[in-house]
Amino acid sequence: MQGKKRRIAILAEGFFGDLEAKTASGLIMYKPEEVVAILDSTKARKSVQEIVGFGGDIPIVGNLSDSLKYGPNALLIGITPRGGKLPSEWREVIKEALKNGLDVISGLHDMLNEDSELSMLALLKGAKIYDLRESKKYNKVARGDPALIKAKVILTVGTDCKTGKMITSIEMARQAKKYGWNSHFVATGQSGIIIAGEGVPIDSVKGDFMSGAIEEFLIEKSKSYDLLSVEGQGSIIHPGYSGVSLALIHGCLPDALVLCHYPEREKIKNYEVKIPPLTELVKLHEQNAKPIKPSRVIGISLNTQKLTKTAAKKQIQKTEEETGLPTVDPVRFGCEKLILALQFLKR
Repeated sequence: MQGKKRRIAILAEGFFGDLEAKTASGLIMYKPEEVVAILDSTKARKSVQEIVGFGGDIPIVGNLSDSLKYGPNALLIGITPRGGKLPSEWREVIKEALKNGLDVISGLHDMLNEDSELSMLALLKGAKIYDLRESKKYNKVARGDPALIKAKVILTVGTDCKTGKMITSIEMARQAKKYGWNSHFVATGQSGIIIAGEGVPIDSVKGDFMSGAIEEFLIEKSKSYDLLSVEGQGSIIHPGYSGVSLALIHGCLPDALVLCHYPEREKIKNYEVKIPPLTELVKLHEQNAKPIKPSRVIGISLNTQKLTKTAAKKQIQKTEEETGLPTVDPVRFGCEKLILALQFLKR
């Protein structure tokens, strides 16, 4: 939507406020001025503030028709379903949006621009479809040479999906500026890309080219910035998504890692795989990075949104005692400790 001020209605039917709607929540957290309404009939007539605790009086409506009075010019698919497939029940909402001249922004693996019905409807109504996971242009194998990336790189890694890697990376990029870094957030998933306006949709790039795609992006960005805070994806112990996690480690060639964790989660979501102790995962990530470029975990980021403030502080203290690493919840308490732990990179 270049050159056009975005006024976005977000489709989050049945999931707004849940982890599955992290695309919606992320945009509201960092670009609330661009969001005019949320579509979720299960929470209609409430405000965004009532559901997620931020976002103010952005309204939640029951359907697309009800959102039109707020003047949207785009519909964002704000849910990240497993596998990135287009649910059949969303198709009619997307068609209705296009019929009303709204652009459609999608982070699904299904390329809506390749859907003949939807693309023709967009053409007839003068609307555009933006597929955030479009990845055909990425066709280079990684060179694996750390000297090519001139900036320092910090990569978030996780014990599972949806543990706060994107938010941690954004907050570190912001906080680092206060300590003299010319820092920049690098998005690697649809949620980060809709916020940043650019990035590498790493999980839709062909396997041979995943590491190369992020490597080339960082080489280019390192010409303008001295610290790149890269959004991690998945987890190297995830049965479904470990490939993309390892590709980011090998493609980013990070100088430092931050391990992100959801304290209440004992198993990988949707699997029976137990999450090992954080101390073991710290060693595992450092071992995976070592053959190409040694890196170390410099801190832990916790997602404590389900805990009370008191319980969250106790969990942070407990984690620091167990791992010996500075631990934060960047949303509730900031991430200054992580940036202070990065100062060795300036030597």
